[in-house]
Amino acid sequence: MIQRLIAFLFLSIMLLPLVTADTVESSWNQENSRAWEYDFGAGYISTSPIFVDEKIIVRTSGHSEPSVTALELDGTLAWKYSNVHSKNNDMSPLLPVKSGEGACGAWPDLLLVGWTDGVINALHPSNGSVYWTAQTEVAGWGITGAASVSQDHVIYPTRRGIGQFCLADGSQDWWVETGLGWRNGVSIYGDSMYSGDELGTLWQVHANGNATALASFQGKIRHAPLLTSAGLLVHVQSPMDSTIFILDPESGQQRQQFLAGPSPALPSLQGQYVVVADSENLRMLSCNDTCSVESQIPFHTNGEIGWHHDGQIIAPSNTPDSNWGSFIFEDGQNLTFEFIDVGIYGYGTAAPLWFVSGGVNYTAFGNDQSVLHLYQLAQAEETELSKDFDWSTQGLIFAAYVFLGSSAIFVLNGNRDLFLRTSSLFTVLILLLIVPDVSQLWSQAVDQNLPASTTEVWNDEWPESWLGTQIVIFEFDGEEAAVGGLVGHENVYTLTRAAAEERNSSLTVEETSIGIYISSINGVQGDGWEYFVDGSKGRVSVDNVAVESTSIVRWTPV
Repeated sequence: MIQRLIAFLFLSIMLLPLVTADTVESSWNQENSRAWEYDFGAGYISTSPIFVDEKIIVRTSGHSEPSVTALELDGTLAWKYSNVHSKNNDMSPLLPVKSGEGACGAWPDLLLVGWTDGVINALHPSNGSVYWTAQTEVAGWGITGAASVSQDHVIYPTRRGIGQFCLADGSQDWWVETGLGWRNGVSIYGDSMYSGDELGTLWQVHANGNATALASFQGKIRHAPLLTSAGLLVHVQSPMDSTIFILDPESGQQRQQFLAGPSPALPSLQGQYVVVADSENLRMLSCNDTCSVESQIPFHTNGEIGWHHDGQIIAPSNTPDSNWGSFIFEDGQNLTFEFIDVGIYGYGTAAPLWFVSGGVNYTAFGNDQSVLHLYQLAQAEETELSKDFDWSTQGLIFAAYVFLGSSAIFVLNGNRDLFLRTSSLFTVLILLLIVPDVSQLWSQAVDQNLPASTTEVWNDEWPESWLGTQIVIFEFDGEEAAVGGLVGHENVYTLTRAAAEERNSSLTVEETSIGIYISSINGVQGDGWEYFVDGSKGRVSVDNVAVESTSIVRWTPV
């Protein structure tokens, strides 16, 4: 009787359907994902909204009441600050600054706003009240370009120069005259600041406020210069076309140049890649020792370019009744493109805003219609079966079925020895099937139950180009070796391998049935290595731990 019961159980298991891997698909769906819209009434949204203090903050201009408006996540008005004296061409991006303390004093969380009447407002992002105000010079208009923060100071490009202001009270340390500028953003790299003007002069300003004309071009420089691994990138606008120059950041000597179309957009840098665009094309440049054009797609855009951490690029098409362009940079080589309908059309120069709140992903779009649309990323409700047939898994399952059937026959015939042998082999086959999933589940369980750790701190000595990228730190004999500017890596293993290749360090890797482990870095083994992801100690194999687009991974010898 017992033998027949065991045989019945084995045969019942055989009647279960074959296992197939399933995946959850996520998609962009305008109808299901739009949360709300907000109509500002007049004017246009010319710079990307920002997300601060759980509020969406939007700059509007081009009407009788240029304003900065904060909205709650449900679309209700939180606060509004207006400047009736503005000259309505407010193109300077909003600049959030975290609280801190320096030689000139301490400051709370701030939202810095530069206006075309030359005023700089430092607002409290929580309620929009003014913390301090500074007045800069005006020549027709005042501030139209992007500012940059340097430790306890902010550097603002004005109409005719560049000035340094204390974050604690707005007092001016120095101001130096350069050239007449428009949307003339300033970049800070090391001890130097760079900005261009309407006569095509590239200026280098030192920490003491001394300015030098570094290079001169036939055209206009209307963006903050970008420092790539190949040199300083400047996109110069001419009447009928434009030229992208790569320069030595100290001498201004030209290293490379690329001819482009008219009315260039603001270039965007992520790691080694730069997106440049104009009225004809959007191009992806890869810059290491030199820059090269990896891919280009015909597209008309003249403003900001939004670059999401997952590699998606979205740009407004600055033409009448146009949609937005979505670009995916695949395999580090090719751009793919499609138009997306976000419900607002026509001229636009503001990049979209991506942010996460409460574990939910949001995207906000705004353009010259002065309407903001907020979307919540949709997650498909139904689970779809994978179309890919896993031959190795199905082969093991088929073998398991054969052994189950054999075991059931042996039990019915009273052959206990053969039953034990075949059932043992069946157990081994099942373990082979589930070990990878057990490892993944163990990784998730460990991560969820570990106590919270301290977040890895940004090092002010790192290059500003590393902001928003992935960083790996190796500790050798008490010294740190950091590698940044890395993008697109999904787990600790691929990120660490890329960082090691960047600094020509060797890795000794052990591949086991439950994952990959790194036992030696650059020949240093000792008693082993341990890693931390954003301050949390790693507990499982490096290929089973995911990293974010801005994660900092630290490797420490045991």
